[in-house]
Amino acid sequence: MGKDHHISRFPWEHEDSNTLLIKLAFINIRREIETALRPLGLTPQQSQSLHLLSMKPGAMNADLEKLLFIDKSSVTSLINGMVRKGWVVRHNHEQDARMKRIYLTEKGNEMHQHSLQAVMQAKDKANLPLTVEESATLRTLLRKIISAYE
Repeated sequence: MGKDHHISRFPWEHEDSNTLLIKLAFINIRREIETALRPLGLTPQQSQSLHLLSMKPGAMNADLEKLLFIDKSSVTSLINGMVRKGWVVRHNHEQDARMKRIYLTEKGNEMHQHSLQAVMQAKDKANLPLTVEESATLRTLLRKIISAYE
C-alpha cells in the first residue's frame, strides 16, 4: 500500500511516460473546468470564446478558429449558439460585407466575468500542491516540450 498505484491505460505507455502524465493532467484539469462551468450553463469553448472576445473585440471567425484550435464549422455553430443566447452580436466588416466581426453584448460580458472566476478557481487547484519554484520549473519544462513540436 503506501505507494501510488498506477493503472496502465495503454499497453504502449508505462507509468513514467511524460506524454501520458501530461494527458492525464490535461484531462483532469479540463474535467474540473467543465464541472465549474456547468452551473453557469457554459461549455469550455464558450467560456474561451467569451474570454477571447473580451480581449479582442471585433474578432472574426477565422481568428477564433486559430485561437481555439477548432474548425470553421465548429466556430460557426459556436457563434450561432452564442448569438441565440444573446452573448454576442455580429457586425459587418468595414471592407467586406461577407465577413462579420463579433462583439460581446452586456449579457456576454457578464457571462465572461462569471466564467472567468469559475475557471480561475478550477485552474488554481492544479497549482495548490506546487511551490512557486516547482510551478516555474514545470512551466519551463512544458515550454521545452511544446517547442519540440513547433
